[in-house]
Amino acid sequence: MTSLRLRVSHILTAVWVSLSPLAGFAVAEPVPLPTVDYEAKAKLLNEGTLFVRHSNGKMRIEMQLPHIADTVVGFVDLNRKRMVLMLPIPGAQNTAMEVDFGGEAIFGQVLGEGQRRGDDLVAGERCTIWKIVAHDGENRAAACITGDNIALRTQATVDGKTRTVFEVTELKRQPQNPADLEVPANVRTMKLPKGFKGIPGFPPL
Repeated sequence: MTSLRLRVSHILTAVWVSLSPLAGFAVAEPVPLPTVDYEAKAKLLNEGTLFVRHSNGKMRIEMQLPHIADTVVGFVDLNRKRMVLMLPIPGAQNTAMEVDFGGEAIFGQVLGEGQRRGDDLVAGERCTIWKIVAHDGENRAAACITGDNIALRTQATVDGKTRTVFEVTELKRQPQNPADLEVPANVRTMKLPKGFKGIPGFPPL
């Protein structure tokens, strides 16, 4: 059990550090969620890559990280703020960890509130820059979001420097099969308990 927890710790720490370095948000406009079906390929801060599909507030992600041989597959419910991650761990096939992620950014999608601060061009798409402000008033992140609310790029302060933690390289707006965005029925899901502290770098739940 200790070994399994260590492997889970390594995977989830990589996911969180790579994709979700943002914390709380100041009062401003609510950042809108995507309104269309789409699929996208993206590059990540840690030289990883991400393939994401979205429909009706639900996402399926397939992530390749340089220090993990197998693909990490996850299912995200943006409305319920819940993530389920499949574990590419020998002996733990068809097992997943369920995590409530609160107001953090998740796989490039920024949640919470922010302020519009101009426009930019990412992957050939026009997008609006949203400045995300933490509770202490410090600007910590910026996300460039299309007119139909697809996050194309997320930048954040990492180790005192502004870094691009997520950037779409290819985007296709096309219908998605809702069944593909649901956790498979044969997967056993374990919910991390409130106050779970076994994952270094992972926020308390």
